Amino acid sequence: MALAILSTIRQIRQKSATKAGSLAGRLILSAAVWLAIGMGAGAYVLSHAFSSAVADNFDTALQVDLDGLIAAAEPAANGAVALDERYLNRRFARVYSGIYWQIVPDDKGGAVQISRSLFDRTLAVADARRIDNQTWGYADGPDDQKLRVLARHMSFSQGRRTVSYTFMVAGNLSRVETEIRDFNGTLARSFAVLGIGLILAILIQVKVGLMPLKRVGEGLAHIRNGTARRLEGTFPAEIAPLAAELNSLIEHSAEVVGRARTHVSNLAHFFKTPLSVLASEADAAPGPLAD
Repeated sequence: MALAILSTIRQIRQKSATKAGSLAGRLILSAAVWLAIGMGAGAYVLSHAFSSAVADNFDTALQVDLDGLIAAAEPAANGAVALDERYLNRRFARVYSGIYWQIVPDDKGGAVQISRSLFDRTLAVADARRIDNQTWGYADGPDDQKLRVLARHMSFSQGRRTVSYTFMVAGNLSRVETEIRDFNGTLARSFAVLGIGLILAILIQVKVGLMPLKRVGEGLAHIRNGTARRLEGTFPAEIAPLAAELNSLIEHSAEVVGRARTHVSNLAHFFKTPLSVLASEADAAPGPLAD
């Protein structure tokens, strides 16, 4: 998106550079730059908000799966945990499905139980971070999957003794990354089209907005060529004072020229009689005056 908008800005800048001091070029370029900055910031905010929402939904789904796993658990006589399959996500039963569970007993001699989806793998949590009574972290899963892990420590009463386990559920983060990547791609394409469309709209708006100034220039050209004596037509409120001042200046200049012509005419009339007398004297008698 940013590349498309910047490319359009670059083309506008190149066109504007051919017209030094172009008001239209400055307006379009400044609007395009601020548009790119604003849309870039908006795209970042939307992308971040969507990413956070997807991640929160993913963590909520893990929370639901962990609650179901704990609800389905019942300590067995042999120290293991018996599970009621009715409370479990069906994807736990499919190998490498992208969602997994693991139960680790506090008793070091007890066996680690895993879901069928893990098959022959176990979860080793890294970057663990404890929030309230739960632990969040990450782990490497089957098929090079990057997993988000949620763990909770639970204790059960079994006769006169208490047995404790750590329940874990993990989900494949590739789904989250794919959703975010798809959203960012759609967002970039949408903003690129929107940005280019807005730049074109700004271009048209500036061109239309500056048309009265173009009419003023054309009117002055007609006055210079002698095809008009004043600026004619109706101008917008912002341009009308300029047109009025120009017409006043033209009228004042016409008055000055008129007075100058009258003065020259008077001088010519004033010199006409003396020159006639001198010409008659020169014709009447030869001499220095005639020469």
